[in-house]
Amino acid sequence: MSRVFESPDGPPGPARIIDLYCGYMISQTLFTAVETGLFTAAGPDPATPAELADRCGIPERSARAMADLLADAGLLVRDGAAFRTAPDAEAFLTGRGPVDLRPMARYWATVSYPAWGKAGEAFRTRRGVRPVLDQEQTEAYESTVALVTAETAADLARTYDFGRHRRLLDVGGGYGTFVRPVLAAYSHLTATLIDLPEVAEVVAGQAVPRLTAIGADVFAAPLPAGHDVILVANLVHLLPPDRITELFRRLRAVAEPGTTLLLVDWWRTDQAPHPSARFGAGEFLVISGGDLYQVDEVAGWLAGTGWSFSGLTALPPPSGVITAVPD
Repeated sequence: MSRVFESPDGPPGPARIIDLYCGYMISQTLFTAVETGLFTAAGPDPATPAELADRCGIPERSARAMADLLADAGLLVRDGAAFRTAPDAEAFLTGRGPVDLRPMARYWATVSYPAWGKAGEAFRTRRGVRPVLDQEQTEAYESTVALVTAETAADLARTYDFGRHRRLLDVGGGYGTFVRPVLAAYSHLTATLIDLPEVAEVVAGQAVPRLTAIGADVFAAPLPAGHDVILVANLVHLLPPDRITELFRRLRAVAEPGTTLLLVDWWRTDQAPHPSARFGAGEFLVISGGDLYQVDEVAGWLAGTGWSFSGLTALPPPSGVITAVPD
């Protein structure tokens, strides 16, 4: 039977397909390794399964099984009967490197992974299948979004000239990842962030200077007026088209003459999605029925809701900012 999965010089074998079928095993092992501190326990110096087990407080057989699979995945390196971290695992999964990606595992393990169990339903119906998040899941989601988008937020503050604006409305602004660098770069600017009450409460508790946080559903509560620039960052991709046009109409209703609308997102063009966005369309669909949207279809939705598309400015891939003004 094992010869079925071999691929000699002749016809291709199914090994790659089998690996993809079993990909969930690697994911779950990786999540568990992060949770138990296996990568930190391993480190750049070789450690035996017994040593890993002792440091992590798990059975030795479990440590060996996890290490074997993670070594095959390239995150650990076999050194005789021992294991050490691969360079990328040492840099990002131990807390000793330049960026700590371990908190992100909480989101994938507790929010995204369970929802993808119903991916078939989502793809067939174009409806989101993720259940309502509890407080812990919300924190994991918002923290991961902040981590993933921090670089894009800094790029926006450097790329777009907010100097001509005075009041910014950040719609669906999460923990303020985008508005914070803007306020830091433009001391004359004040801002209002509106998001769900449990999210806005966190932002309000941090007392960011010149930032007011409002807890409300942007589709149900009146949107605050009196702003000359409106920022919608990484929200459009979470919405189906009918909700996008509804949002654009609600924003247009509070936009005064001269207001600029900024839509920051992972926009799709005629080319294939950037590698870092390759899971985006599926993830956004599973979350809430969203997608990676084409720039031209967004321009059409803007035109149908009282906005005039001004253009697309590229940010470091995969992001870009669409600008629009009231008709």
